Amino acid sequence: MAIPSASKRHIGIWQLVFLVLISTAAFSQDSRSAGAAARQAKLAELDSQLRVGTEFFLNRTDTKASVDKQFALMHATGLTLVRIFVIWDDVERKQGVWNFEAYDWIYDAAARNGIQIAATLCPEDPPGWMRKTSFYHNRVNLNDPANRAAAAVYLRHVVGRYKNNPAQGVWLLMNEPTKYDTEPSTFLAFGDWLKARYGTIDALNRSWFRPLDHFSQAKITDEQLKSYWTDYHALIDWKNFNVDNLIAQLTWVRQQVEAIDPNHPTHFNVTEPTGDAVGQDVWKEKRVPDILGVSMHAAWVFPSATPESDYGELYAYRLDLIADASGAPPAKPFWVTELQSGPTIFTGKFPLYTTPGDLRRWMWDSYGAGSRAVIFWLWDPRVGGTEAGEWGLVSLDGTPSNRVPAVKAVAEALQRNPWLAKARPQPAKVAILYNREAQIMIHLDGRTQHREDEVSESLRGCYLALHRAHVATEFVDLDQLKSGAVQKFPVLYIPYSYALDDHAIAALQAYVRNGGTLWADGLTGWKNATGEIRPTIPGDMTDLFGIHAPDIYPVQPQNPYSVTSQKEQGGELWKLPMDLDGADVVLRTRSGKPFEVRHRFGKGQVYYFESAVSLAYARRLNPVVQQWIVQPAREASATQTISMQEGSRKVLLRGLVLPDGDAAAILTNWGDAETAKVSFLGAYTVSDAWNAEKVEVVRTDGKTIATVPLPAGGNAILRAVAVSGK
Repeated sequence: MAIPSASKRHIGIWQLVFLVLISTAAFSQDSRSAGAAARQAKLAELDSQLRVGTEFFLNRTDTKASVDKQFALMHATGLTLVRIFVIWDDVERKQGVWNFEAYDWIYDAAARNGIQIAATLCPEDPPGWMRKTSFYHNRVNLNDPANRAAAAVYLRHVVGRYKNNPAQGVWLLMNEPTKYDTEPSTFLAFGDWLKARYGTIDALNRSWFRPLDHFSQAKITDEQLKSYWTDYHALIDWKNFNVDNLIAQLTWVRQQVEAIDPNHPTHFNVTEPTGDAVGQDVWKEKRVPDILGVSMHAAWVFPSATPESDYGELYAYRLDLIADASGAPPAKPFWVTELQSGPTIFTGKFPLYTTPGDLRRWMWDSYGAGSRAVIFWLWDPRVGGTEAGEWGLVSLDGTPSNRVPAVKAVAEALQRNPWLAKARPQPAKVAILYNREAQIMIHLDGRTQHREDEVSESLRGCYLALHRAHVATEFVDLDQLKSGAVQKFPVLYIPYSYALDDHAIAALQAYVRNGGTLWADGLTGWKNATGEIRPTIPGDMTDLFGIHAPDIYPVQPQNPYSVTSQKEQGGELWKLPMDLDGADVVLRTRSGKPFEVRHRFGKGQVYYFESAVSLAYARRLNPVVQQWIVQPAREASATQTISMQEGSRKVLLRGLVLPDGDAAAILTNWGDAETAKVSFLGAYTVSDAWNAEKVEVVRTDGKTIATVPLPAGGNAILRAVAVSGK
């Protein structure tokens, strides 16, 4: 049939449009591919050396001359990274009037001094003229389309201005992101999340107490959040949604940034590596940026009664949670994005003077844990308002404080020893489970008795027991357990894992059946992920544990009990009437009841305690209880590539391996002077890269034992070079 000429012209036009669309899509794909390659190249450049950096807070009293002076001083200190906040109110004081003059001073000074800028974007922190917040460092809800539209304009101006600047290094998508609000736009997003989860309203209504006609009606009220009788299914959905909603918002910001500048990596710093998922789950969240970061402020996160000699191990605990989350597939580099560098007088939870020795030891422990950068909070104190005169690395008048030489000494050591950038933490033989299901559940179960922190405390107690015994550990999450990725660890600890879904229970059975050693305490698997109980303890795992208990005998938290004559107070929260179903008793109470049992299952074995032993250790740090926890890990840790043969718990060890077969050990001493002995599996010569001195060694049983004198508060950076043919 003949086609009329008009129709021919119509087809020709649409063919042209189609070709344009195809070519545009191809160009866009090519552009994205080129941007991804450029971003990876920039990431590799940043990652090629261990870096020292600081936050530079732009005060409104700063001038071009003062900025130039401070950047020259930062360069002289050995800093190669400077983080800034591009505060929205600074650059758009009046609507539509954008002024970047002061930030241009920063970028120009950074470029002259060979410093890379880590620019913190503030799309959730609108200027004062919008009248949406009371001050900066507050947040608006990016679920709101109007807030997103305004944020997109801010991002176009900031990212577009500096994307080609030679000093631009990395974009922080947000500072310390959190998300937990009850605004209408958030509930609409909650409805969309529920639709994706349940599929149909009928499926949701089978779980929730309050039936809905449409997903858009989903809402969580103050009554539900505070009431004694409340709908666990709805609240657990709400808590999980907030994690995913924060990730969605960060993803949106990342997409806006990459559309403008595909060439520079993205980053942000988390604050809550554990908790009830108040908008944060590090293992999930880390999938968004190119580099994961963490804020590490002793005055905010350490208990005020903690002796300074324990600052090291508490720092290491928080550090390892982030390091291990970043290293889980898909692995990402991580930074210590904020490290407290100056005094707190009125802010933080308590007054604190961070000493030069504190900074030096924290820096070395950070690099030993795998951090590629340490960035101080902050260089120059704010001149007014909250935090005025506090936290600074330099003194109030802008001159170097007594802490700056300590930072410079570490920076110079990194420059003298570029091989450290190739070192990575040695693989651990022992894993500790971070159980998000138990974390969420305890914040519901523990409300009325104010016991919401017991799961986090137990996690810390398990870690500290192993850490004080110099056992290298790695935190893993439930997804790693369920995927079978934990099978590579000979020993797995699951402290206070009283909530586990059926998939997790099956994964534990498979882990032990295939040869793993499992350590557990308390009401393991008693509840599922939505709070329904299983009729015996451990839940649905009698075959695995070789025992069952049909009842729980509570013990008041203020009345821990002792199992041995040493009055170790290792019994915590409950006792169980355990019936043995194949397990052997390892330890009995003084009345003869089983307290610890061991059961072989498949190729592996389980050690189980009836009580909250990990929590007992966290609260009282009793050495007898520590031995209960550490015992299964001893054999596995004996085959670590780098291990502590002699040394008190005040000496922290980080073992590192290099791709050429060499090894390293970073030691930080938080106690008095002592001599430590470090074992390297194989034949090595050893030197201390910190002071460029050779270290005395002996070789025995296939190991090299290095003897290291450590001054009080000192550190050592051991480089072990493999001896060929040995």
